[in-house]
Amino acid sequence: MNATPTKMMPLLETANFEITTENVKIPKVTPRIHIEKTPLPFEEIPGPMILKLWEKYWRYVPLLGTQLFCSLLISRFIQGRLSWNRNVTPIKYLFDEYGCIVRINGPFVNDIIMIHRPEHIAEVFNQESESPIRSGIDILQHYRLNHHKYRSAGAFSLQGLEWLEVKKKIAQPLHETVFDYIEKLDSVCDELINKIRNIRNQLTAWGIECFYMTMFNKHFGFLDSTSKSTSEVTNIINALITAHTYMSRCETGFQVVIGKYIRQTQTKLQTLSLSKEEKSMNKERNLPLLEKMIIQRIHPNDISILLMDMLILGVQAVINCEAFLLYFLAKNPRIQKRLYNEIMTVLSKTNRSLTKESLKDMPYLKACIKESLRLRPAFPYLTRLLPSEISLHGYIIPKGTFVIMANQITSQREEHFENPEKYQPERWLNQDEHAHNDYQEYSCLPFGYGVRSCLGKKMAETQMMLLTAKLVQEFTIEYDYAEIRSRFLMINVPNRSLRFRFVDKH
Repeated sequence: MNATPTKMMPLLETANFEITTENVKIPKVTPRIHIEKTPLPFEEIPGPMILKLWEKYWRYVPLLGTQLFCSLLISRFIQGRLSWNRNVTPIKYLFDEYGCIVRINGPFVNDIIMIHRPEHIAEVFNQESESPIRSGIDILQHYRLNHHKYRSAGAFSLQGLEWLEVKKKIAQPLHETVFDYIEKLDSVCDELINKIRNIRNQLTAWGIECFYMTMFNKHFGFLDSTSKSTSEVTNIINALITAHTYMSRCETGFQVVIGKYIRQTQTKLQTLSLSKEEKSMNKERNLPLLEKMIIQRIHPNDISILLMDMLILGVQAVINCEAFLLYFLAKNPRIQKRLYNEIMTVLSKTNRSLTKESLKDMPYLKACIKESLRLRPAFPYLTRLLPSEISLHGYIIPKGTFVIMANQITSQREEHFENPEKYQPERWLNQDEHAHNDYQEYSCLPFGYGVRSCLGKKMAETQMMLLTAKLVQEFTIEYDYAEIRSRFLMINVPNRSLRFRFVDKH
């Protein structure tokens, strides 16, 4: 069943930019209560005129054009008056220059609309269908649909009914498996505690070990330096890092020619993953998530693609979100102390065991994670193709318009969060103060929203809760170096090495 895309979807994974509201003059405007009697035409939505000139020459652009279009946009910002500094990105510049809704002329599709106000984001999500369309990852989609080994583009790139069919088969098994494996994931966290030095590489190993434990119910020793399969473990970790690096480069449009490296690294990942799967199935039949997907009659080839997507994108997202969380805790000793007290209070009642029930009794831990995701979400943008006409900010937006929602900018606005740049988990403990705001739930969407929200949300949150609780229980986390900000490589990643100091509490 090949997924044939009907439209080339524009992408935002284009450059290494920090997302922050610093030095950005976003005007505070009271949300419109009523739609204007005479809506303004779509053509009057403001936006950069230079992009309209590029549209004339689009017929000369080769196949993988959506990335190149974004690259042209970025190159324009790099030159001349549209340049930015460390704290101001092109996206923020557009909102600052043209207002809360910006129109960009796009090739192959109708014009692109960019928004960041939660009331506008709410309008987009409120009218989405059962199978909404969003942007995919062009380089993966193009390769998989043109390579005989693959039947489809994969869950991250599937659209419409094909995506809905996959979701119905894997959503429930994913949710159930998370809680079935808390005890085993807890043991993986213990291994990381014992190998806390060189934290960034070890976080990657931890993320992959959790993935394999959940998928195959098998301990593969990614954190065990004495493992006989050390070289194989290293190959898998290197393949993951290489795949993510080349994918992020390809998505800029400048390095499309290195798509061959994606094939090489994906082939390596597929071979290694399947070989481990076969070994595990020969020795042990208790593979809950894998068996559930097979029972759901998902084709083995589609399962392989799904696992590779989760490994390349999902694992990378979790380990980088955890890295940012550790940074915020290290920079805020008071918060870290309060979190430690909560953890120890709960564990004293459960014989120091982390369980599904004990995690539910840690609201401050959940708040710490949510606040970190507000400041540094894995994916700072959400995308949708409008299935019907809507009205935004007094403008009529036609059906088929591609909408980019800058959710990270939304989550750092003073209109919705006091001291938005400050790491303050307490803001999530009292939700009553936001009850008067009808759009509060749209002001922070780290896992997306609606039908196409992240399927791995519960898994990611559980892994982060387990590891963070373990680390804070055992160590005082310190960081005394330059500020760690984010850069955008398809997902937000730290722009500096993770030079944490872990002071043993015992």
